[in-house]
Amino acid sequence: MSREIEVWQAVLNDESLLEKAAEVDPSDVSAVARLRRDYPAKAVSVALELSRARAKAAEKFGERGRSVVADVQGVEQASGAGPGAYKARRIRESIEGGAVADLCCGIGGDSMAMCEAGIGVVAVDREELRAWMASVNTGGKASTLCADVCDLALRGMAVHIDPARRDENAGRRAWRLSDYQPGPEVVGRLIEQSSAAAVKLSPGIDLDELPWRGEVQFISEHGRLVQAVLWTGAFARASRSATLIDAAGRHTISGDASEPTIGQALRYLYAIDPAVERAQLIGPLAASCDAPAIHPRLGLLTSDRMIASPWLTGFELIERLPWRPKRVKAWLAGNDGGLVEVKTRGKACDPDTEQRNLRGGGTTTYTVFVLRFGTKVEALITRRL
Repeated sequence: MSREIEVWQAVLNDESLLEKAAEVDPSDVSAVARLRRDYPAKAVSVALELSRARAKAAEKFGERGRSVVADVQGVEQASGAGPGAYKARRIRESIEGGAVADLCCGIGGDSMAMCEAGIGVVAVDREELRAWMASVNTGGKASTLCADVCDLALRGMAVHIDPARRDENAGRRAWRLSDYQPGPEVVGRLIEQSSAAAVKLSPGIDLDELPWRGEVQFISEHGRLVQAVLWTGAFARASRSATLIDAAGRHTISGDASEPTIGQALRYLYAIDPAVERAQLIGPLAASCDAPAIHPRLGLLTSDRMIASPWLTGFELIERLPWRPKRVKAWLAGNDGGLVEVKTRGKACDPDTEQRNLRGGGTTTYTVFVLRFGTKVEALITRRL
């Protein structure tokens, strides 16, 4: 066991240090110095890191996050409780009691979810500290291995792969597949060896970059796009799918990518969940709701009737004007306009600036869509349903 892990273990066993670290702002140099007078510097650094990580983990894992063992970057890279539980249930349904190798497991976000779903897990990470964290966070239910996945031979196993999507030198998120670690060649080899694979991808992945066949799924949580997954082999069910996780549960739509029919804006506009857009499933969604889109790329369906769907956020269209800020502001002022929410696409305007400019002294909250139709930019003034 490394000296680094020994320091983490010592910190976990020191309740006094953990309590004091939770009350210290890491940017407060004086407060950190006072803490270091009573405790070893390395222990203080670990305690402060753990305190910050648990604060972030509470947002991803709920109450359980307050007791995870993790560093901040590990929490940021981990699957949250909602997406993790959804994937674990889907994996369990596909492998019927088999085991899964969770490769590049990090702090064990997905390993925790799979263990809770009753799946046998072998959690693998090339960093000894992260593999140890995964073991602690799964309560020892996962077998853990410190190894480089580039050196593994996992022929015939089901795998979950979570490549690092962050530039370790610049600290930025990696959007291109070629920047993933391990890279596409290694990931491709692991997919070929496996009986089934789930590859965690960036939600912003360029679908044209993907060299592997399988089901591409986008997952959103409470309307925020959080993850993309490539399912292959026995895990794949469709060509494309989108899953929404909200307070009511989980909703999935699947099919082939297709464009919606286009129509004129009617009484109601419906903003589409981002998972459906990224999965290019607006066509199937529009068909199921009998609602055309107002434009192929603006993410809005329209109808003369109210539609109840977890995939759609509804707005009543009140007025449609050419986008001239002064004219729109005058209309809002004349119609009891107060707070204004501005939504746009393709940089048709700066929404933050225009929200401030259009705000009035009235009591009615409006949502203004500033959208480009060919060479014209228009303002669609609406109220949320």
